[in-house]
Amino acid sequence: MDIAPGPESYIRLEVLKTGLMKGKKHVFEFPAYRGKGERNPNRYEISLDARRIECKDDWLKADDLKKVAAYAVKDMLDAERHPEIRYKSESGLLTIRGKSAPIGVVYKETSANVFEGSATVDMRLFGLKPPSAALGTIGTDPSMKLSFKIKLS
Repeated sequence: MDIAPGPESYIRLEVLKTGLMKGKKHVFEFPAYRGKGERNPNRYEISLDARRIECKDDWLKADDLKKVAAYAVKDMLDAERHPEIRYKSESGLLTIRGKSAPIGVVYKETSANVFEGSATVDMRLFGLKPPSAALGTIGTDPSMKLSFKIKLS
């Protein structure tokens, strides 16, 4: 069965801010992805296009949304050299920037062929340094929350 973007599907990443911006978070969505999956047993492999990340923050201005997304693509994900983020459920391995690490994904089938789930991902496992600004008074929690709703078709 195929996995592809659809009207009721999403793959979202939440990154919490620390320091002076504690309580704020960046919300990123990946509108471009593809994969294959099987219902029995529940196995899937998915590939996200790291070059097409969107910042969905409701507390930033439009220009700042674009800057945050551009920073994520260029500096954090280095998407020019590493255009794909991959996850394989059988091995539990997530690959970002060419580095793989195991993550625990919790998910359930919420309706026929629709799966919802989440995982906590430590960005440091992938060689990502939590960004900071204003001489370190604004920081980023290294633990990101990945959530998704995907449909097998």
